[in-house]
Amino acid sequence: MVKWKKYIFKDIAKFIDYRGKTPKKTDTGIPLITAKNVRMGYVSEEPKEFIANEDFEGWMTRGIPKVGDILFTTEAPLGNVAELTLPYRIALAQRLVTFQPLKDDYISKFLKYYMLSPIFQRELWREATGTTVKGIKTSILKKFEIPLPPLPEQKRIVAKLDGLFEKIDQAISLLEENIAHTEALMGSVLDGIFDKVSENYKTVPLLKHVGFVGGSQPPKSSFSYEKKEGYVRLIQIRDYKSDKHLVYIKEDSTKKFCEEDDVMIGRYGPPVFQILRGIKGAYNVALMKAIPDEEVILKDYLYYFLMNGKIQNYIISIS
Repeated sequence: MVKWKKYIFKDIAKFIDYRGKTPKKTDTGIPLITAKNVRMGYVSEEPKEFIANEDFEGWMTRGIPKVGDILFTTEAPLGNVAELTLPYRIALAQRLVTFQPLKDDYISKFLKYYMLSPIFQRELWREATGTTVKGIKTSILKKFEIPLPPLPEQKRIVAKLDGLFEKIDQAISLLEENIAHTEALMGSVLDGIFDKVSENYKTVPLLKHVGFVGGSQPPKSSFSYEKKEGYVRLIQIRDYKSDKHLVYIKEDSTKKFCEEDDVMIGRYGPPVFQILRGIKGAYNVALMKAIPDEEVILKDYLYYFLMNGKIQNYIISIS
């Protein structure tokens, strides 16, 4: 039976964190990885923010990250882990820590998979501090116990998990392709229906019978991440895809509310002009509500009309 030993985190990995205020962001220069780039297991996309070349040396004084390092978000969001695979010089923003194994006896990928595990994540959230935004201090993280098997067993586990994650990535890719095909099919069906409508019925300017009301943006300092008495859910565009980022605000702090059957529009993208519905609450500035004169236009009709490909293409072309 393979014996695992427990080690104190700081004894097996070099911690590199960056404190203070991130240098001013620029349009070009050194790519900057921020917490939002780090997802569970991978860097979600190439960085779209930069810092000036002359600021790089002064900011990255604690160490330069390299391919194979493990990135970890200490706050907003807490606990996301990724392996650095970008083959060029990058800078790291606040709220990120880089881990580099201190010895060849430890595999960075094994560390990544362990930090992704429910065991590590549960301990992380137990030790996290903060009321509205949960975070972990590096000094606390360094004291975590990390169980490690011998090197051959680490390699075996990593190889098995690499294979499983590859299959998951393939499944996600196929799912995304199917969704894209379904959306394209739905768009062509709607185009055909509304082409016939415009041929056989009178058309009028949309604004004659539909009003549009933008949302409001309460300060983040007023957010609650738990449901409380007198609070209402604050809806953002991302909430129509996932319930992972629930936010609540005081009900009397806004007048912009929507019901589940209201027709909502995403003002920002990509993709811009998403037509959404199905959530009740207050809505933020990234959304607007389409309000039809219901004696003339049904909400359901308006919902499908705004998803018409010709409407979508027109709005996108002028956005």
